[in-house]
Amino acid sequence: MAKANRLTDSMVRALKYGVPDSAGKDKEWRNDGNGLYIRVRPNGKKSWVLRRKINKVTQKTTIGHYPDVSLRNARLEAAQLRIGDQERAKRSSKGISTPGTFGELLQQFYSEQIEHNYRRPNQVRMYIDNRVPDTLNSINITDLTSNDTREFRIVVRDWLFKYAQSSGPVGANRLLAIFKQATRYGTAIGYLTIDPLRELTKKLVGGTEKSGIRTLTEDEIKKLWYAESKHLPLFKFLLLTGQRIGEAQLATWPDIREDRWHIPAENAKNNKAHWVPITNAISDVLSPLPHNRTKIFATRSTTGTQAWLKRWCIREGINPRFTPHDLRRTFVTELNELGVEPYVIERLVNHSMSGVMAVYNKAEYADERIAAAQLWGEHISKIVDNSA
Repeated sequence: MAKANRLTDSMVRALKYGVPDSAGKDKEWRNDGNGLYIRVRPNGKKSWVLRRKINKVTQKTTIGHYPDVSLRNARLEAAQLRIGDQERAKRSSKGISTPGTFGELLQQFYSEQIEHNYRRPNQVRMYIDNRVPDTLNSINITDLTSNDTREFRIVVRDWLFKYAQSSGPVGANRLLAIFKQATRYGTAIGYLTIDPLRELTKKLVGGTEKSGIRTLTEDEIKKLWYAESKHLPLFKFLLLTGQRIGEAQLATWPDIREDRWHIPAENAKNNKAHWVPITNAISDVLSPLPHNRTKIFATRSTTGTQAWLKRWCIREGINPRFTPHDLRRTFVTELNELGVEPYVIERLVNHSMSGVMAVYNKAEYADERIAAAQLWGEHISKIVDNSA
């Protein structure tokens, strides 16, 4: 191939197959330097290719097609790949082994990037350990580093699409996000020569999520209240407090004091400390639970709890099914129906206010929140009263 003569945008646009360069060479390949070439096919299509030696073996990596990938972006991509090669060589010299399968890549990504950096790493841990099938975990890492990664991308897309149809779009989207983070990590480190999942989107895997509108009817509330399950105290607690399931499952007995459930900032979704009034109805739910453990609720897996609720709804013929978050939506909707002021409800569920309210309204509305929580507890008691 010809010695590098840095390309320009106009030169790339003008390139045609079969037309030699100024030296009369390289009718198909043109060298931009540092191993980056543009290849012109007989049909006129142009693609960027990076050539470099890895473990003394020359490898070719297709970066993308021109003009989808510009000259500038091709150089940036090539530079990133070369940095990855250097990082991989450093890790190898320190005795750090390269993951052999996609499953091993997921595990290393979790231990290095998630475990110590996420507030709730166990949520990612659960997806990696319990949701990824062996068919994906066992795919050899070399199948992700070849020039053509279409087969791996198709396998991932098809499995996620089926997962979205059977288990819902939310879980499929979470898995897609984890997979894409892991392959970006693998590409940055140098394990992968190109990110095979870069072009996958939620829409392509069937993960389009709809805005929630589901609330429970009084009959559904009553039926759930008397269901037989170890999860039942948690569901009752969620319905009575209107809080998020992840926050409830992190609740400890020391968090309950002075007739309030205190949610520390690190447990709250919006990173804002919060408190919830403990009404008589809530006390009735909590009192029978064992106090000799730190966590109030023994069911620690959000997904396991949601899976039970899904199966229960199917058995009871409840369609459309509802989720734990729909209990929170029912709480907010019904309190509005009962005449509670919206700003009080927003404080009860720890929503961040917007606009001028967010800047100037710092009121706690403690008395109003307690009164609203008591009103809601009495309302639920009337609904679930067996004599009603």
